[in-house]
Amino acid sequence: MDHVLEGMQAHYEVTLDWFIKDQKSGKYAKIQDNPGYEEIQALIKSMNVLRKYLEWDMISLSKELKLRGVK
Repeated sequence: MDHVLEGMQAHYEVTLDWFIKDQKSGKYAKIQDNPGYEEIQALIKSMNVLRKYLEWDMISLSKELKLRGVK
């Protein structure tokens, strides 16, 4: 099952980078206003189902954003 997560992880990282770049641009007051919000949330939810099954730590968008200096 972890091989499925590895494949998703590559897509997630690219999507998260785009999301963060857009958010840091200052165009969006809230993260929900960012056009990539729905996609990144869908990826996180999908990955977390598998991560829970594997008893791995969950991913949180708010934690990811804090780690990358996005308010």
